[in-house]
Amino acid sequence: MAPVIPYPLTMNWEAILKAYPSQADAILRVKSLREKINRAMDGIDLPEIGATCRKLGNLSSFVPLLATSCTSVWKDMTGSEPAFDMADAIKASAGGKSAEDIAGAQGDLLQAIIYNSFSRLLHMLREKYTRLIPDPWTGGDCPFCGAYPRIGFDAEDKRMLHCLTCGHSWRFPRLKCPSCGNTDYHTQGYFEAEGLEGFRVYFCRECKNYLKIADIKIKATEDPETEDFLTLELDDLALKEGFTEERATASESIFQET
Repeated sequence: MAPVIPYPLTMNWEAILKAYPSQADAILRVKSLREKINRAMDGIDLPEIGATCRKLGNLSSFVPLLATSCTSVWKDMTGSEPAFDMADAIKASAGGKSAEDIAGAQGDLLQAIIYNSFSRLLHMLREKYTRLIPDPWTGGDCPFCGAYPRIGFDAEDKRMLHCLTCGHSWRFPRLKCPSCGNTDYHTQGYFEAEGLEGFRVYFCRECKNYLKIADIKIKATEDPETEDFLTLELDDLALKEGFTEERATASESIFQET
């Protein structure tokens, strides 16, 4: 399983390389891409916002900002100008158009650049506008960007969910499905995988979604992004059991015209 990895603030690349030695070349390419995106977006003038991204609706005004940095990264990665308009590519990609239809054989690269640049922008906006995030928050989706969590952490009597898209964490009830709000424990459950001590997959039979949870009372953990990547085996097992990952994210309609 090889999902697009959201942009992290920190990541233990050494641990990831050790866990997946046969994929070292691909992992190092991702690492290089992140570094280029960070350089391209370092010091950019962030737009003023007066609400969390989940409440802004149309964020098409961000497209020129992203297009500039994405074009810079594309040139850095390929050595040439893109053969398409990057702003149009971002809008088309966010609207569901296949990256291969836009960039041909380099579609995977385009998708990675757009997604990771977008995630980096959300990280930066969240850091600047922390005051706009409602606290407490009772929803299962991120209060800042609206994305659903892939991973969470249990500690003592509380559970913290983590948004990999913008980097925000929030407290959430243990006996509640973040995807559909189901609180009936008879229709919820979990399973573990041999060799991944301290990790469980919690699932909901009502909506068929799942969430990976690390128990930090049992295992010292890395940053959320690293732990998500180091536990891809759990994602594979969950999919084989018929469960799915909640895919509703802030980017699905974020650049749609109103």
